[in-house]
Amino acid sequence: MKLSTLIFALAGSGGAAAFLQPSKSPQLQSYLLRHEEKSNVAFLTGEVAPKSDSLHMVAIRSPFWRAFDSNDKEVSSDEFIVDRDFSVATTLMAVGIWLTCFGPSNYHEVDMIGGIFHIWFGAFIGKQTMKTRAVFTKDSFELRTVTNKHLGLQADKGLMPKERKNYVLGTDNTWKYDSFVNWDFFPSVDLPILVYFKETQTPKEIQIKGSLGARQMDRRDNGQMHFFPAYANAKQLREQFEVHRCQKIGPVHGEEFKKN
Repeated sequence: MKLSTLIFALAGSGGAAAFLQPSKSPQLQSYLLRHEEKSNVAFLTGEVAPKSDSLHMVAIRSPFWRAFDSNDKEVSSDEFIVDRDFSVATTLMAVGIWLTCFGPSNYHEVDMIGGIFHIWFGAFIGKQTMKTRAVFTKDSFELRTVTNKHLGLQADKGLMPKERKNYVLGTDNTWKYDSFVNWDFFPSVDLPILVYFKETQTPKEIQIKGSLGARQMDRRDNGQMHFFPAYANAKQLREQFEVHRCQKIGPVHGEEFKKN
């Protein structure tokens, strides 16, 4: 046997001795050292494969690490979960702080009321951003709620249908792609504040058109309109609407005058 081979084998046996527990008897330690040396020599000569059951090294992971683990989502491959977007919430809160601290008008009370309202509404939208997910399944668009006990501190542990039915209609927050009539972003896809879509899945007898003063918002009898804050990534929403071939009327807002 070559000298280098023998040195390597002896080094391996020495390494094993470093991991032996001090509670073992001298006789047992001597036996394990001889057994390890024979196994290493046999492996180097090509006679047998080394046994790995003589020593087990275990990796210990802190349970708090899961709070920052982005791979905790157990989602079907047929589903696409749109990323959160806190832009609307943070903008509202920033405006509220500005109004409260640097009121632009000569009426401090009015500025304070406006600032407090913006901060409250921004906090509300922020909570919805942490709580609600826009999900594209194989055949429908859905709004779901995360199952986390502490919002915003952990990656999504799971998703479930929203706790409440649609606030306006009392229906489920699930809409088939083939029921879409139109979708868009306001004021634009590059600066989204509201996400809009219209569908025909809602029965006509319970559809609500809505109004702005004396003017009806939707004078067309071709579906139910929906609006929700842009707490989901608008670029991904657009991409998924197009991938699933949701019907669209005209160009996306903000791209009317863009050249192809």
